[in-house]
Amino acid sequence: MSAASLQTARLDAQARANRSLTRTPVVPPKPAAKPAPKKPAPKKPAPLPRIAGLSRSQVANAWAVVWEGHRMGISKRGQIIAMATALQESNLRNYTHAVDHDSLGIFQQRPSSGWGSPKQIERPTYAAHAFYRVLVHYRSSWGCLTCAAQMVQRSAFPGAYAKHEHFATTIVTILNRRF
Repeated sequence: MSAASLQTARLDAQARANRSLTRTPVVPPKPAAKPAPKKPAPKKPAPLPRIAGLSRSQVANAWAVVWEGHRMGISKRGQIIAMATALQESNLRNYTHAVDHDSLGIFQQRPSSGWGSPKQIERPTYAAHAFYRVLVHYRSSWGCLTCAAQMVQRSAFPGAYAKHEHFATTIVTILNRRF
């Protein structure tokens, strides 16, 4: 065999050998998966402040009123009206048994008047939300706390709310510092 034919035979053999191989692309190995970084534990909110004249449960109920007002975009004035109302109606105690007719919760709302079910009204954030939902319709009366509270509550004693304005302002101011 001549050198040229030998070279041709080698190239043919090599080509046949290469065609018969199944080629798979070389994929570099993936690096070991790094564990996802641990999310920091959510910060616990600071404990509720102590407010002279209120128990811890009353402060918790007051916080529910302020928090819901803040969440709904209610101004400090609207929150003061709600707080004074809750102070007058229940002294920020969450009544789970009817006190007057079928009045319940911190705003003494009545299920029979459409404020919600007894279970809903007994949740301070729900009760505050229900109160604010009506209060926003009377923004033009917010300058007069008694007028605004009376328009929402329809109380038999409309003049009783004003005496709580100063304490309500103090409570709302202290609790709004948490935001």
